[in-house]
Amino acid sequence: MAEMNAGGSGLKANLEMTLREWIERYQREIVFDQVHYRGVQTWKNVLDLWVLQEILWETAVDTVIEIGVRHGGTTLWLADMLRTFRADDALVIAIDLEPPAIQLPPEVRFINGDSIAPTTVEKARGLAAGRKALVIADGNHAAGHVLQEMRLYGPLVAEGSYFIAEDGIVDVMEWKEFTPGPTVAAHQFVAENDAFIMDRSREKFLLTYAPDGFLKRVRAAL
Repeated sequence: MAEMNAGGSGLKANLEMTLREWIERYQREIVFDQVHYRGVQTWKNVLDLWVLQEILWETAVDTVIEIGVRHGGTTLWLADMLRTFRADDALVIAIDLEPPAIQLPPEVRFINGDSIAPTTVEKARGLAAGRKALVIADGNHAAGHVLQEMRLYGPLVAEGSYFIAEDGIVDVMEWKEFTPGPTVAAHQFVAENDAFIMDRSREKFLLTYAPDGFLKRVRAAL
């Protein structure tokens, strides 16, 4: 009973937090150390993962290009989701400067390199050719770098699918050491072409790390 009462007190304290305070706490105390998938660190807002699985199901993509792998928890999660939804046709193209220290499943093709380097882009294009793809950018969050990723990988996104720019939360929270970041890039990208729109309906849980970052491809040609 004492434990239950303590838990209730903790909930009350959390309810009294502002949204900004909650995000600061999640960033500082939870996301880097306490979020795991199959025992592997997974640097994600878990509400965004729920939205992402809805997108994977609704768009029926067979391929996800994941830019930024780090520990590989999200890579495993993506492989499992696609295998569940698409059976033998699932593919995750994972891109990072260093491979994760885990055994990647057969659905994953790892590309070791800078996401905007010509050789990396060429390899990703080759693997994604003829497939229905979605792109997640969660690597270098500098606005200029993310904008380049949008321009290079945007053409690989299937019509009706998404380019998801992670961690635009840095711009909203005004964490100066990380800004300008992905949200700035997203606004510039949709301003310079009309093939993508910002789908804010994907921010329905409010606590997203990808504000203005769910970019839906609404027509075929860039």
